[in-house]
Order: sequence, then C-alpha cells, then structure tokens
Amino acid sequence: MKRTGKAIFAAILIGLGIGTSVYAEPSVNYKNIKVKGYLYSYEVGTFTNKNKAFEFILNLPENLRKSAYLYQIGNKYSVRIFLATSPSILTVYKPILKALNLPVKVVKTPDIFLYSIQLITATKRDAAERLYKRLPPEIKKEAFIYKTDSGYYTVRVFLARTRKEAKKLQKKLTFLPIKTVIVPTSPTKLGLEKQQEKLEKKPKELVPSSIPIIKAPIVPGKKAEVIIQAVPPTVKEKVKKIKLKEIQTPIVQSPENKTLSEFKIQKKLKKIVLSSEKLIKGNKTKAIRTKTSGEVVVPKKEPYKAGEIEFSSLLPLIDRTVNLYAQWQYNTVYKDGDRSSFFNENYNFNTPGEVTDGIKYLISVGYSKYHTDVDTWQSTFRPALNTRLTNDLFNLSSSISLINTKTSSGYNGKNKNYELIFSSAWNPKYPYISAAVSKNSVSSDDINSDTYSRRFSTGYTYKRNLTLGYSYTHSKTEDHVRDVFSETTNHNANISVRKAFFNGKIYLSAIESIYYSDNRYSLKSVNGYYYKKVYPVTGLSGIDTSPSIGTLTPNALLTDGDYNTSAGINLQTPYENIAINTDYQPVDLITLYIGGNLTTTDISTLQWDLYTSSDGNVWNIVATNVPFTYDNQTETLNFVLPQRIEDNYIKLVLTSTGATNIGYVTEVEAYEKVANATTVINDSSTHGDTTRVGIRIKLPLNLGYSFQYERTGRDGEEISSKFSHNLSGMWRYRYIQIGAGAGRTDYFIKDQDTRSSQRANIDIKAKPLNTLSLRAGTGYIENFINYDKTSTSFIISTGLNARIFTGLNAGLSNDIVKTTNEETNTSATSYNTKLNINAKLFPSLLVSSSIQHNVSSTTTDIYSVSSTWTPSEILRLTISEGYISRENDKNSSTTNISLSIVPRGGDIRYSVSMASSNGKESYSGNVFWQVSEYFTANSYLRYTPSDDSVSTGATVNARW
Repeated sequence: MKRTGKAIFAAILIGLGIGTSVYAEPSVNYKNIKVKGYLYSYEVGTFTNKNKAFEFILNLPENLRKSAYLYQIGNKYSVRIFLATSPSILTVYKPILKALNLPVKVVKTPDIFLYSIQLITATKRDAAERLYKRLPPEIKKEAFIYKTDSGYYTVRVFLARTRKEAKKLQKKLTFLPIKTVIVPTSPTKLGLEKQQEKLEKKPKELVPSSIPIIKAPIVPGKKAEVIIQAVPPTVKEKVKKIKLKEIQTPIVQSPENKTLSEFKIQKKLKKIVLSSEKLIKGNKTKAIRTKTSGEVVVPKKEPYKAGEIEFSSLLPLIDRTVNLYAQWQYNTVYKDGDRSSFFNENYNFNTPGEVTDGIKYLISVGYSKYHTDVDTWQSTFRPALNTRLTNDLFNLSSSISLINTKTSSGYNGKNKNYELIFSSAWNPKYPYISAAVSKNSVSSDDINSDTYSRRFSTGYTYKRNLTLGYSYTHSKTEDHVRDVFSETTNHNANISVRKAFFNGKIYLSAIESIYYSDNRYSLKSVNGYYYKKVYPVTGLSGIDTSPSIGTLTPNALLTDGDYNTSAGINLQTPYENIAINTDYQPVDLITLYIGGNLTTTDISTLQWDLYTSSDGNVWNIVATNVPFTYDNQTETLNFVLPQRIEDNYIKLVLTSTGATNIGYVTEVEAYEKVANATTVINDSSTHGDTTRVGIRIKLPLNLGYSFQYERTGRDGEEISSKFSHNLSGMWRYRYIQIGAGAGRTDYFIKDQDTRSSQRANIDIKAKPLNTLSLRAGTGYIENFINYDKTSTSFIISTGLNARIFTGLNAGLSNDIVKTTNEETNTSATSYNTKLNINAKLFPSLLVSSSIQHNVSSTTTDIYSVSSTWTPSEILRLTISEGYISRENDKNSSTTNISLSIVPRGGDIRYSVSMASSNGKESYSGNVFWQVSEYFTANSYLRYTPSDDSVSTGATVNARW
C-alpha cells in the first residue's frame, strides 16, 4: 500500500511544473531551510549558464517540460525531471527518456519544499491572474501566482510544511468548481529566505502571513482563539517557553480561514489542549504565537468530575458541503417554413461530507426534463448515495443509485444499481484481500433484466521477488422478456518469481498462470441462424489511415462485459480500427455494441472494410464495404462475414462516416455459426495455463530471451497449444542505436492444420544532431501451414524528423510492405508515404500541414492544412482544410474556419465559424458570458444553406 501511495504521488508530479531553484533568482540557502529528507530525479543536462539551462527546458516535449526544474550545484545548473520518493518509482519513466535519447542518471534532490494546493496551470500570466481575481475573498488572501522553472504560471493556495498538512487544508476548497492537486513549492521563489533574515533581526516580529495557519477558538476559562504557525526552524529556536496566564478577553477571530468548518476547528482545539497538558505535566513549556498578540495562553483543562458527563448531538459533528448546479437550455430550428423547438432543464444537488475522518459520504440527486413544442417530454430522476469507511485495517465502500426515466407516451423505465466493495489496508507484509458484489436491474414496459456479479481476489508478495495471486469472478445476466441469459464463472491463479544478479546485470523472471472458466448462455439468433459466442477474445483499437500495416493498441474496454461505457472509439471519426485476437478460432459473425444518440440515417452512412492478420502487424484485406444489420432493441451492428475466418486477428476499419450525432462503440463480440442446433442454450467450460520465462542481460550489448507456452482446453479436452520464442538485442553508441530481434510461434489446434510463423527484424535509430533524428528498419515474416510455407511479408520502414530552424519542423515517413502468396506465387505491394510540416511563420501565425499517399488494393491520398493566427490577445482566427481522394472517386473534403474574440477581462467571448463537408456548408456564431462567479450564459446561431435551416439556442448554467 505504501508503494501505491508513492506511485500516485509521483504521477501527480509528472503533470506539474515543479521548481527547486528560482529562474533569475539565487538558489536555496540551506542554512535557513530545513532539509526533511531526499527526493529522487533524473538529471538530463548540466549547464554553466542559467539562461541556456532554461532554454533547454523550453525545448523539451510537453509531457517532460511540465515535470522539469532547475537545481544549482556551485556554479552549475542541473536540469532535472520528475520527483519521486524512491528510485524504484523512476524506472517507470526510463523508457520515455531513452526514446528521446536523454540521459537516465538518477540523482538526489534535498526535500526542502513547502506544499500548496494548485488550482490551475496556464502558459500565460494573464490567464492565471484572471482566475486569481475571481477567487472568493477568503481564499484570495491565501492565494498566490507561482511561476515554474518550465515557464508555466500556476495559481496556488496555502502553504504547509508537509503534504499531510496540505491535504487537510485542501478540504477547505471542496466548494470550488475546480479539481485541485497538492504540489511542492519552492521556498526561495516565495522569498522565505529573506523573510527569515528579518525574523532573526526582529525576534518579536510576527511570522509572515504566507506561513500556514491553523486556527482554533477559545473562550476565557474554557475556550480561546489560538493561531499556531508552522514557523521555520530558526524561529522555533527563539521561541522555547510558554507563560501561562489568564485570558480576560477573547481574541477577535481572524477572517483569514473562515472556510474551516466548525467541527474541524473543535477537533484541532482538542488536540492543542491535550498536547499542552502533556507538556505541562512533563515540566516542558512551549510558545504559541499569533498575529495579534504574539503569545497566548492555553488554560489548563479542568479535571473531570465524577458523575458529570457531557453529551453532544451527532449533527454538529458532521462536516458537510452542499453543491448545487442548474442548467436551462432552449433551442429552436426553422426549416422549410416550419418551426420546431425544445427546452431542457437539468438540476443536480450533491453534498459530500464526513461523519469522522474515516467515515465519508456523498449524497447526490439529479433531475432533468426535456420538453418539445408538440407537448411531448422526457424526464429523468437520478438519486444516489455513496459511502466510504476507511481505517488502518480495511476500506469499505458502497453505492446505491437509481435512474428513473419517464416520457409523455407512458414509458416508465428504471435502472437500479447496488455495489459493495471491500479492500484490505493492513500491513503489506500480510496477504491483501479485495472483494465486491453488485446488482443491476433494468425494468420497463419491454425490458426486464437483472445482472448479478461478484468478485474476490487475494495475493501476497515476498520481498518483491515472489508473488502469489488468485482471483474469482462470477456474473449472470437474465433477460426476463426475451427469456435469454448468460452466466460466466472465472478462476485465475498465478505465481511469479523474479530475481536480479550481479547488480542488475542479469535479470531472470518466471510466471505461471492457470485459469478455469465456465460459460452458460443462450445462443444468438441472427437472420434465422444460431451462433455461439467465441471465447476468449481480446480487443484492440486505434486510428490508422494506413490499415494494411501497423499494430493496434490493446483495449480491454472492448471485451470487459460493460455494454454502456464507451471504449473510446468514435463513430464520427474515419479510419477507426477495431480488431479482435481470436487465436485462430472460427468466426462467422462479429457484433459491435454502440451507444450515443445515432439515428438510422447516421448508421446508414457507415462503411466498413474487413481485414485479417496472423501477426497483428501486416493486414490482408478480405472485403470492402462489408454489409451489416442494425438491431435497434439491443443497439448492435451485426456483421455476417462473407466467409468463415480462421485467422489470428480480425479487423474492421471504418472507412467512411457521415454521422452528425454522437456515437461510440462499447463492446465487441465474435460468434461461430452452429450448424444443427438442438438447443438454444450453450454450456461449456474452458481451462488453460500459461508459462512465461525470460532473461535479460545488460552488457555493452543488451540481450533478452523469452519463452511462452500456452495450453487451452474445453470440456476437459485440450483443444489448442502455442509455443513462442523471442530473442532481442540492442546496442547503443553515442548518437546511434541498433536493435535486432527474431522469433517463432507455433499453433497446434485440434482438428486443424498446424500453423507457424517466424520473423526477424532490424531497426536503426540515429540522432547526429539535436535538430535531426533518423530511423530505418526492415522486417521479414514467414507463415506456414503444416510446416509448408504459405506466405511471406517483407517490410521496409524509414523516417526522419528535423527542426530545420527555430519555428519550422518537418517529418517524413515511408512504409513499404510486399506480401507474397507462396501457394499461388502471386504478390502484392502496398506503399504509405506521409509528410508533416509545422511552421511558426510569425509569433502570431502557426501553420501545419500533412500529405499522405497510400497504395494498397486502392489508392488513397489524404491532404490537410491548418493555420492559427493570433494578431492580438483578444483575437484568434483558425482555418483548416482536409481532402481525401480515393481511386473509386468517393472523394471527401472538409473545411473549417473559426474566429474567436475575447475582450479584456474575459467575461464575454464571441466566436463565429464556417464549416463545409462534401459541399454541405454551415455557418454559426456563439456568445459566452461569465455573468458572475455563479452564473454563465451561452447562446448560438447556426445556418445551413443546403437544407435552408436556421437554428438558435441559449444555455444558462448556475453553480453554488
């Protein structure tokens, strides 16, 4: 658990600009700043000139620049990246630096930071000042603008000595509509060193207001107002004694920290009194300083009297915040002399709070109603309750939610969800336990289904070398209307061993995994035929304009059984690639589950191509414009494949889309056709095991070898096995890196031919100049059936990226793939060339363009150019043009022009835009008004000449 906390802390620091030394200011003086320990970073460069070091930071990629800072060592300035509490955490980011040819030297950085709560990060100071001016007066007094070494401007609130103290102060900001994070803050940038020098000259002078303050009210004899300041060590040495005396008049409450709840103040007061008593009993004294009187007295606590017990009500002890949000939206459309309009109202209420430090809750209620001008409506009521119990042993959280939807036509649908989650929080030296149960019920006039799920997992790690794990999941879905169901039970166990020898020069690892799955489900019926589900499959996705070559990213959301959450695939974006890995199982039908608000017209504009692959890199096209059917009830796209496919990978590519409404893919499933189905229920079990062994050797030449063996059985009988061998090597010398690899995979499938694949590749990367990087690679793949060669693929890939001069960057890539069918002695070659140019012609004018030429079964050319002109701080003009030329004359083009005007102050913003897609133009204008801290208004006007329609609308948002 501790390591998890460190990883989260490091992840937060990655996205923030953090500085330990001030740009154009002297570095930290450790005589006055206490070093609390050490943090760890990567040193990527050293300079004797501070300006050159700062320029080096500005030229870093965005994700590294935000986490970079300067550190002064004598007369040298060290550029460092990332901050972590342990060197082992930094290893996660090592590949990022290696990919950019940056050094990976781990260095220590003294932990002299204060900690603040960051509200926003901006590239310009004006944007940071606008938020700073809009802060409530109570928060504004504690806020400040902080410039990081990487050139970003941040708005931060409060200062604390430790992150734990800052976390308590962060709770005061829950009412702000901003996600806040805790960040380290350099004391030198705040002038703390100079302020400490003043304190040494004037011992009676109060601690500066920038030092964090904790307040607690006290009344004479019973309570008093005490302000404890986290003073620097030099001040603490001067204040060692406390003089107890009677307080005759209460101290006036300072308005600085009014956002603290009364309950938190009482708790802190109790801690102060108890700690004071312990000091008095031990004949120790301590001074408590304030802004107004310098020293105050904590009166001695009255002894308890027998028989006198004071009770307090529970309600005042509950710390809570109330958030209200409301939205009103009105739209009207004029088309062909007819007028249609609608009004939408949306309200949300939530109150997060805590009964104690370990018991927290969130109550939320939402309501929305959609009205049309034909007296139809739809309303949604959304109450929810979330609770969380945390302690040193375990965490227990629960959630209950309801979505009740009603319409004017009489529809009444309910979606109920219950969930309970338990996770251990005890010492990591003991095995961890995690468990959860949930139920989801959907009911309406034509739907009545229940989904039950439960899961359990446990594991144990011994000295980071031995890991044991076990997990169990069970889910069951019953559709009482269509009388179908699906039930799945999974058991997984694994053991892994890893060990490093000779100071990390040799690293060995071994993993053994065993699984058992029991599946019972109703067969799927499409066009009068029954299909059984193919299991297991894994999903992959990505946007690829050259689908004949290239790997896709694994996407677990495509096969996680969640049919409501988007898997990140937008059906309004061309060249979305959706693939499944079936391990050569036969597939006759692919089903895509979709979400959003697509109409039948939107769906009719979708066009898909079908590809297969044995290695997931080189793809062969099977069919273009694959037909599919749409099931409105289940919201699925069903693709009956033109032929049964028994390949390792199957891919669908969205080549064309004209959807105007939002649509996305939530899940993908594969099915095999059942020839003679005697029952509509399928019951089968799947079991298997996987063995992985690997070795890595770090020498001047880095070598690696891995072996993997997988077995899969069904209903007690082994049906497939797979052997994989992979060998890799890499050599790096100054500006050049050479990598090579080879591998072979053999598939043995019952009642099918043996399939094999072997491959080899060489990749070369070079960076002879800081402004020039080159790459070249080649690969060769052979496929076999029953050890007879069936096909070969030869790949050549080259590319370069160059910064021609400051403000002008260019990139060129070329890919050639030649595939040969050894059985028919025919071959096909595909080419892909892409040129990118980004230019900053003037400080106010940015231009980017790209040209791509694809040659495969058809020839496709893709052109795009965009420019942004910012002649002043209040005016921005953006123009983009895209054109796709296809060999079959199915060309398409898009044009977008937008002009935005932001007057000084930023309370009112205007924008106008023009868009054109395939000859259909539209014009629109928008006005945004920040009425106050709690109200915003937004209105628009849109005109489409192609169908002679005008639409206008306004939205008002309120937040308290």
